Amino acid sequence: MDTNSKTQEDIIDKIGGVIKNKQSIQDKNERKKWNRYVGDVCCRIFREFILKYLPQNYTVSYPNAYIIGFPTEFDLLILNKDTKPDKYTNAFRPEKVRCVFEIKARGINVGREGLEKEITKIKNKFEEVRKKYSHISFLYLTYREVNKTKRAGSIKYLDETRKILGPDNVFCLKDSRSGETNPGEWDRLINRLTKILQ
Repeated sequence: MDTNSKTQEDIIDKIGGVIKNKQSIQDKNERKKWNRYVGDVCCRIFREFILKYLPQNYTVSYPNAYIIGFPTEFDLLILNKDTKPDKYTNAFRPEKVRCVFEIKARGINVGREGLEKEITKIKNKFEEVRKKYSHISFLYLTYREVNKTKRAGSIKYLDETRKILGPDNVFCLKDSRSGETNPGEWDRLINRLTKILQ
């Protein structure tokens, strides 16, 4: 197993442990209350591992960061090293931001009718920033997402997300239905991020 495959497995194990704790809660409504917590933990685990692969002149914001001039909250930002947020905020100057991450613990969780709308909302959020600051790139990273279906006609959520956001911008470590790892996804992400930061 190469280093990046091992890293992908380590991330899956860490996030999987948090999700397993949430799933042990019997009451479905009570379990839903933990979704934001799981999402926050995912961001922090991804942040920890992304930092290990960044060139030394870059860093990663903590979750729930902003770009000055935009009211939108972003999950993670790749920033020039030694960049500090504005006083009393987690908002950074746009010229210091190189890449924005949308992070999901389990992808987009809506039915067929709302799927395109939800993915397009993410795309529009990205494009709003790119109109003004073309040097900022965007990546979508999810711990798990449905792509292997059991029945014909079922939604392959990962394929739909890639169609709208672009296949080079969407990364998924594990399939939700089968539980199988998507081999090479961490490699793809690190390679893409390296190109963005050159």
